[in-house]
Amino acid sequence: MSFKRSLRKIGLRVALGSIRKLETNTKHSAALLSEHRRQGTVALVWALDEAGDHLSSALKDQLEKLAEFETIVVVCPPRYFSALRSRGLFFETLPMSSDLPRCGASANCDLYLERRIARIRESWSPDFEFTIGTSPEGYVQSLPSGDQT
Repeated sequence: MSFKRSLRKIGLRVALGSIRKLETNTKHSAALLSEHRRQGTVALVWALDEAGDHLSSALKDQLEKLAEFETIVVVCPPRYFSALRSRGLFFETLPMSSDLPRCGASANCDLYLERRIARIRESWSPDFEFTIGTSPEGYVQSLPSGDQT
């Protein structure tokens, strides 16, 4: 491990330790976290553009950097769930634009996705959010409008 990487890891540990001390029990609305995990740090990673059969190197690198967090949640396409589960990570997904008509949200897909994104954030109460590729808001804007379906 390089000196720069070691220094960054030490800095992250100190920062996370400070957050733990200052924000003890502030995640009351984090319905998906156990009581123990609510006292730790949570990272939410938005990886909505992941493509291919395996996790991208950018996502793997980000997950390695976030190893000091007690809880890591990745929002990505469902095909990556088993890879994330094998790493002991939590995961969420947003429906793809092609799935929206089948899930009944096509008439109001923007509103549905905005509420889903808000629910993910509220349910996990992340201390930090990281985005690889498109942001959640950019993802909603990139989908065809519900009025066109």
